[in-house]
Amino acid sequence: MKLRTVVGGLVTGILNGLLGAGGGMIAVPMLKKQLDTKTAHATSVCIILPICIISSINYLSQGRVTINDALPYILWGVIGAIIGTIALQRLRARVLRKLFALLMLWAGIRLLTA
Repeated sequence: MKLRTVVGGLVTGILNGLLGAGGGMIAVPMLKKQLDTKTAHATSVCIILPICIISSINYLSQGRVTINDALPYILWGVIGAIIGTIALQRLRARVLRKLFALLMLWAGIRLLTA
């Protein structure tokens, strides 16, 4: 196993648990060094799933979130995930890269100005 894989996985998990982010921001750029754009995005979702499950269990057990607060977001998030996976199949890799870059830029600006 490469050191980059170990460090990337650790950083992704830490950022996800700490900030609720990290999967896309860390995993996609890391994965794009060895995978095509669409495969990198799809693989990052598979990486994030177990990380999010563990973080969710910990937050629920700590009382930091209630299932009632999360449920509407879960429902609409599942619908959005279905739409997103269909869109990933249809979008060109170039468009996907630009959308991802814009999302990261927007997220950074929002974090700095919030």
